[in-house]
Amino acid sequence: MKKDTIFQFVCFITNLELDEFVPKWEHYAKRLMNKKTEPALLQLVAGTKNRFRYISQHEWPDQDFQFSFMDERRSEHFPEHNVKVVQTGGYIPLHVEKRHAEDDGDVKLISFISHNENDIEFYRRLTLYRHLNIYQAFYESCSYGYVLEFFVPEKDADELLFQLKQRPCATETGIYKECFVPHA
Repeated sequence: MKKDTIFQFVCFITNLELDEFVPKWEHYAKRLMNKKTEPALLQLVAGTKNRFRYISQHEWPDQDFQFSFMDERRSEHFPEHNVKVVQTGGYIPLHVEKRHAEDDGDVKLISFISHNENDIEFYRRLTLYRHLNIYQAFYESCSYGYVLEFFVPEKDADELLFQLKQRPCATETGIYKECFVPHA
């Protein structure tokens, strides 16, 4: 990953199961497919409550960043399905320790942090995670000030989730797993 990389997080609010959602997601996500990197699709772990059931993470060189996920003729929904698309914006990596949770059995806890947060070091001081990635808003129009990815042992995930939900600036937080999406 280069220093001038931008990560785009696109979140989805839906009740669709993964096998129903993936074909619809692929149809829209193909416009964002960077030839060098495939997007990651994350699914909320069962039993975890969060508004975003799926998160699509796209990596772009900053000069190639494409903010628009939907074309202008469509709404921020998959019109014929019960899926709302939430554009969170583009984020630059401030601190990246790890890319995938499945390597050593960790789960990925993602927290969207509001623009009001003025103590990002609070999150670094938490003790239950093994690795932490911090992304900062690249544009003022981003929905959140930061996106944090914690790689945490599964046995500690609920406790870390509880700690984060106590923080008023951690507005959307959930435990996610990467989805295997076969590409044609």
